[in-house]
Amino acid sequence: MNRRLPLRPLIPVWSAGCGLAVFWCLAAAGADTVDLSKLPPAASRQVDFSKDIKPIFDASCIRCHGPIRPKSAFRLDTRANSLKGGDHGVDIVPGRSAGSPLIHYVANLVADMQMPPDGKGEPLTPAQVGLLRAWIDQGAAWEKNAATNEFSFSATPAVGGTTVSGNKQKFSELTWQPAGVNGGYDHFEMIEKTSPGATFAMAGHMLRDDYKLNLSVDRTDLGFIHAGWDQFRKYYSDTGGYAPSVASSALDYGRDIHLDIGKAWVDFGLELPHWPRMTLGYEYDYRQGDEAMTDWGLAKTGNQRGVAPTEEHLNETVNVLKFSLDDERAGVAIEERFRGEFYNLQTHYTNTDLRGNGRENVSEGNSYFQGANTIRLEKKVTSWFFASGGYLFSQLNSDGNFTDSVNHIADLMDRVPSITLQRQSHVFNANGLMGPFHGLTLSAGVQAEWTSQHGFGGDNAFLNPLFTNGNIASVTLTPVDPAMLSSDYDEFQTTETVGLRYNTIPYTALFADAKLQQETLGQFDQDLQPGAGFTQNTQFANHLGDVRAGFNTSPWQSVSFTAHYRRYEDDSRYQNDPGLAPPAGYPGFIEARNMDTDEIEAKLAWHPWTWLRTSFTYQRLFTRTWVETDASPGASPGGGLVAGENNMEVYSLNTTFVPRPRLFLSTTVSFEPTTAITADNSAPEVAVYSGNTYSILANATYALNRQTDLFATYSFSEANFGQHNAAVGLPVGIEYDQHALQAGVNRRIGKNVTLTVKYGFYTYAEPTSAGANNFTANSIFALLTYKWR
Repeated sequence: MNRRLPLRPLIPVWSAGCGLAVFWCLAAAGADTVDLSKLPPAASRQVDFSKDIKPIFDASCIRCHGPIRPKSAFRLDTRANSLKGGDHGVDIVPGRSAGSPLIHYVANLVADMQMPPDGKGEPLTPAQVGLLRAWIDQGAAWEKNAATNEFSFSATPAVGGTTVSGNKQKFSELTWQPAGVNGGYDHFEMIEKTSPGATFAMAGHMLRDDYKLNLSVDRTDLGFIHAGWDQFRKYYSDTGGYAPSVASSALDYGRDIHLDIGKAWVDFGLELPHWPRMTLGYEYDYRQGDEAMTDWGLAKTGNQRGVAPTEEHLNETVNVLKFSLDDERAGVAIEERFRGEFYNLQTHYTNTDLRGNGRENVSEGNSYFQGANTIRLEKKVTSWFFASGGYLFSQLNSDGNFTDSVNHIADLMDRVPSITLQRQSHVFNANGLMGPFHGLTLSAGVQAEWTSQHGFGGDNAFLNPLFTNGNIASVTLTPVDPAMLSSDYDEFQTTETVGLRYNTIPYTALFADAKLQQETLGQFDQDLQPGAGFTQNTQFANHLGDVRAGFNTSPWQSVSFTAHYRRYEDDSRYQNDPGLAPPAGYPGFIEARNMDTDEIEAKLAWHPWTWLRTSFTYQRLFTRTWVETDASPGASPGGGLVAGENNMEVYSLNTTFVPRPRLFLSTTVSFEPTTAITADNSAPEVAVYSGNTYSILANATYALNRQTDLFATYSFSEANFGQHNAAVGLPVGIEYDQHALQAGVNRRIGKNVTLTVKYGFYTYAEPTSAGANNFTANSIFALLTYKWR
């Protein structure tokens, strides 16, 4: 006879005389029941929680029923919490697995209550359900020595340094590390669990010019505080370009140039049971220092253009306010995000002709507030249909200014005292995932965006014609071409996406994706200065198509093959009011621009033996840009032409080799030829830009014994890009080869201490800088890692 029990045990009653006795009551007349005859039998052996049960919980249950926002307020992280139950009552009754609702759920005996739910994990097997039944029948014991208070600490102090022969700045730019002595803490971490629901953690590193600190306090069923700060330094070389026709050696600025990039943040989270998860945060981002630039104007001899190094002083800060909310109601997941940015940028650079022909001073300021709020909803409507949708609103208010003073010909100053910009955007999207239907899965989405922008700014140019021979003979500046410009546009864009997956063919999966986008824009520009005569009304339409199709197959266990083809088409059309556009104005004479890209990629993987795995990848990208113009005196004869072609191929070979149980070798070799062609209008100065890039990356580790590991890494890169136009213009390109070798040893000293010593060798040669960027470097570091728990 089949036994049937009510779905939910209500009140466990404690009896001192016989231990724990559980009595059951019906929640209401006609309560749902389960068919116990369908339960898998309990395992017949003694069950160990750590070996048999905890892995099942970790793989299938803790994701939803852990200490952080557990579903239905039911937790499986401790024995006390698991026996307490959740919103629906008691789920585990020690000694009575057949009467424990947890078993009914994981055995899929209750409609709409399968655990884990679809998409949250793989269903439990009958053997796993049997283990859970035996564990409950045997008393639902937990780990014997489960600690309520835990403390762990680890630290890795490091000391060492790098000696560099040659260009130290170029070494730091390429390797992201300073020359000279370095040290500090490569890593430190402390975790203290004061109770099962409270944790304090600290982690980070502290080295020369590189700092990071993360702090967190988490309290289950209450919330958290997460905070941190990190800063690193980006180094730049002070050496500019080089051309034999301009200079006998590469120009350099003569100083160290670097930029400090950092971020500080704090997040306050609230995670109360039955409340939405809410987080309020503040973030401060900054970039401060000097950034290297290469100018193409002032370093010149006669009519030859030159390349001069210069630096830009940068002070950029962003204050960010953040708020997030996550909740679930009636099976609908709700996600709300707000972000407000207060941005400020101040830059300045002075570009001095190192041959004394003049200099240029440029300063720029920009500040804005941008607020954006998004809300997203998602729900699994049926077993075969998943839907999501969202809305974004964004508002931008910005102010800027710009000043450019050039005095190598005459004292010319271009000043834009104020630029204002306002922009507002609305974005809606909806998405759906359907299937699988006999191996076919379909995804589709649509998004609509509307943006309105208004810009306004004034420009004043001044000229001092009495500036001669590097000396200012007069400070009387004459206004030249004042302007007061207004620019407005409205943009509407729609995007449709679709994806197909088919996996019924044995050992093979087929896939196809498509993205279509339509965009229209109306822009109106006008100089409001009386008598200026500049008015332009441009209508812009763009159609974009991006299609990809391919497959992956593995007909044999040792072989797999993946390939896809992608076609990208970007078609833009411009229509200007002929009665308003200036006759030779840019870009008023451009009628259309088309860009097509073809991509082919294939990967063959071969794993013939357990000790050998190899793969070969080929990729080709070919892009062609076509421009159509109207006849415009002094600008274009009209008609269509191929404005540019870019052809890139990548050949890559990866091999993993384990010839002995304690020896591991891996290597990646790639070859990348690239060619870029642009319309030259029969000008010999414009030449084909082409070249090749070669790279090798190899790693090796060897376990010498139980206490000692050896390791080594080698990387090589070589490139030769350039143009053949030295006779008539300034050739652009680069040739270099770079080698880097790191090798070391790890030695475990006792149970909690590890000593690491590593050596590095670096070399770089760049003929296109006449050797000015060459360097050779040697480094050695020692690290001692200590762990205590």
